[in-house]
Amino acid sequence: MATNDTPRAGRRSAGAFDIRNVIGLLLALYGVVLLLSAMLLDPGLNPDTGLPKEAMYNTWAGVALVVVAAVFFIWAKLRPIIVPVEPGTVEAQALAAEGEA
Repeated sequence: MATNDTPRAGRRSAGAFDIRNVIGLLLALYGVVLLLSAMLLDPGLNPDTGLPKEAMYNTWAGVALVVVAAVFFIWAKLRPIIVPVEPGTVEAQALAAEGEA
C-alpha cells in the first residue's frame, strides 16, 4: 500500500476580510449615527412652510440600517467564506501546527 506524502491544501475562513463584515460594519456605523442624530439633534424648521421637520425619518432609517447590518453579520457567521491554503506555505504550516495542538 502506497502512502501519499504530499500534504493536501488546508482551509481557513476569511474572517475580518470577508466583505460582508465590512459592509455590515459600515451600515451599522451609519445606522448608529442616524439614531444618535434623531435623539440628540434638533431637526429644525422647514423653510417652505415654517413647520418643524419630522425627526422620525432618521430614527426609522437608522433602525433599518442596524437591522440590515445584523443580517450581514449573521450571514457571515452562518456561511463563512472558506479560503484555500496552498501546501508548503507559512499559513499551511501554522494550520498544521494548530491541528496538532
